[in-house]
Amino acid sequence: MYLITAIINKECIKGVLEDLKSSEIEGITLSKVKGKGKFIDTMKDVDEHIRVDIVVSNVTYKELAKEAIRDNARNSEKGSGKMWVTPVMEVERIRTGETNEDALSHSVVEKTAPSVTESFTPEDTPAS
Repeated sequence: MYLITAIINKECIKGVLEDLKSSEIEGITLSKVKGKGKFIDTMKDVDEHIRVDIVVSNVTYKELAKEAIRDNARNSEKGSGKMWVTPVMEVERIRTGETNEDALSHSVVEKTAPSVTESFTPEDTPAS
């Protein structure tokens, strides 16, 4: 599993999100951040950017996420941003306790919410 983190210009986020969605990558965290690529003496020249954090389950999704970011955030000028990849040791979905790849899937409702008709038969109920 991998965490892809990118700092990009805020004008680029719509295209990034559209490409991530078309690649079936979900579970994205966006944050407004301020920073500068080079050290500066004053804080008046600090720019506002968007930080994108995405946890993916395998190399294929890692490459798709990087491509979505790269294709939409890259321009020929300085300041297009940075992205980096960090290995993820463990993920847990707090609500269900699922871990790792299972915690990253989005079909949890089907797995964890059995209907009443699936849980009981007439023989199980006290009224029968």
